[in-house]
Amino acid sequence: MKIAGFVKTTLQDWEGKNACMILLSGCNFRCPYCNKPELISNTHEEMDLASITKYIKENKDFLEAVVISGGEPTINEELYKLLGDLKKLKLKIKLDTNGYEPDILDDLIGAKLVDKVCINIMAPLDNESYSKAAGVDVDVERIKRSLKILDGSGISYEIRTVIVPAMIGHDSFKALLSGIDGMDSLIIRQFDERVTLDPKMNVKPYPKPVLVKMADTAKGYVKKVRIRGT
Repeated sequence: MKIAGFVKTTLQDWEGKNACMILLSGCNFRCPYCNKPELISNTHEEMDLASITKYIKENKDFLEAVVISGGEPTINEELYKLLGDLKKLKLKIKLDTNGYEPDILDDLIGAKLVDKVCINIMAPLDNESYSKAAGVDVDVERIKRSLKILDGSGISYEIRTVIVPAMIGHDSFKALLSGIDGMDSLIIRQFDERVTLDPKMNVKPYPKPVLVKMADTAKGYVKKVRIRGT
């Protein structure tokens, strides 16, 4: 289990819950705008799971949940064991994923190892657009299947979209929205240009009014829309 980081307390990553966050290294995508390139290159210092578990046990009086993020957690072979061990601590678990492993996602939900899922949708759901955004060749049918699994699962979920000016404009955003039409919740997240996998993606983010306008557009497609990071 390659643990790249641990956030002791976060109030932003699971609305309404005091949570901690475990970051797993490795990813099956190479998104040029990724602001955690060290998780792809494995240039980070690995952390000890035992010390993290000890912290969680000692602080269960205020910790309600743990967020498993990355990188991409679903490519880690030890994910099932990690989630099972955390469940024994009576914690709610949220999984952050890019949705490219629908079978694993389906298994985790069926085994009741996750209570909430956040899926990152980064481009319109066509192979060309998505492959450009992901930095690798992508079969979007796999992501569409993950969305369908979530929508029919009965568990809480949200879709997150990072608004990268070099990737998403007005028309492409509307195309993205058509692929998630009718779903429960969308988080529009401001792009952080300070660190990117591809230095060419180091561009100025859209100003807040642009994101507000996008959020207004999204309300015609998705039941709940929020903006973060502005």
